[in-house]
Amino acid sequence: MSAQAGALATLRSPTFATFWLAQAISRFGDPITLIALAAASFRLTGSAFVTSLAVLVATVPQATFGFFGGAIADALGHRRAMVACDLLRAGLIALVPTALDPDLPLALPYGLVVAAAVCAAVFNPARLALVPAITPPERLAASNAVVFATDRTVEILGALAAGLLVAVVGDNAFYVDALTFAISALLLTRLSVRESAPRPLSFTRTWRDAMAGIDFIRRSTVLSTNTAFSLLAQLSMPVFNGLTPVLVFRRFADLDADIGAAQFGEAEAAFAVGAVAGGLLLPRLLGRVRKGRLVIGGLALFGLALVLVAWSPTFELFLALLIVAGILNVVFFVPNVTIAQEVTPPALRGRVFGARLSLLSLSWLPVIMFGGALADRFPVSLLIGAAGAFTLVIALAATQISAISEVE
Repeated sequence: MSAQAGALATLRSPTFATFWLAQAISRFGDPITLIALAAASFRLTGSAFVTSLAVLVATVPQATFGFFGGAIADALGHRRAMVACDLLRAGLIALVPTALDPDLPLALPYGLVVAAAVCAAVFNPARLALVPAITPPERLAASNAVVFATDRTVEILGALAAGLLVAVVGDNAFYVDALTFAISALLLTRLSVRESAPRPLSFTRTWRDAMAGIDFIRRSTVLSTNTAFSLLAQLSMPVFNGLTPVLVFRRFADLDADIGAAQFGEAEAAFAVGAVAGGLLLPRLLGRVRKGRLVIGGLALFGLALVLVAWSPTFELFLALLIVAGILNVVFFVPNVTIAQEVTPPALRGRVFGARLSLLSLSWLPVIMFGGALADRFPVSLLIGAAGAFTLVIALAATQISAISEVE
């Protein structure tokens, strides 16, 4: 089977195609709220600190509430949880333009966005848990590749569209994001998925269920080892994500804001092109190489790519290396997710993925802040290169651990 045929075969299933379309539309709208809230915050306050909070309010709930979000998704049923979260997010985001009235406290629109982000902390693990339920086992990894590549592409397109929308319609851009959630919910209601009856929710039960997910990760040798390895090896990602725009502005744009913004957009697009290519190429490797070895090899080469990205002398080489990094990102990420899906019982998938997503977010937050502080004292290229070298070393060490490298 060719790479393209392997990817397209997943979309021939009406159920998966509906799911894929819903996710593409929903993810397209995600950057709109982030960019629109940041723009509105700066317009109303002129404060860089308050503006930076726009990023935190959209990301912190995943780090803190994600442990419980997965348990809620398991209790409600994964498709039901996704529909409910999309409908709630549509309503909450649609209220933001009204809440941005200068006579109202800015805490009100921020609170609405935080509430929407809490819904996302339920939605995200439910989404990862639902894929195995609507995909044949032999197509699971290929389906994950299609979803991941699409996510990355529509996020870039959504960010580009968000900038234009905010410039043209201002705060009304929030309504566009609300509409994407409503359309996603409508499409998800059309999915034919067998789900058990929803369980009653309570704080005690949700806490117990969340702890059951963490306990399952701890008791599973494959999952606990994989989780610890993934958290360590991916610590280069927040350094790469946070400092790449600084590298572009300082090295290639000579601190020119307009040139830097354009070049950073090209850099994001290059990484997205790599992710799409990786999604098409990955099916060639699946079935021929153990998934554990794909994770290790992808991370090792990704770390090496970051070292080369950090020291690339020309912008053209920089873009080419970002395409390679995008491909390798898919090569290690998709098999990693697939391993977790395959070793986790369906009833526990939501809470297991909720725990893993929260642990990943919690590990990234201090790295983002620490990396930003170091970038004012040390060359950005040194920090990105060191982060890539760290990932490479961790990946090479993992080759000696059979619970990671020998997973089929």
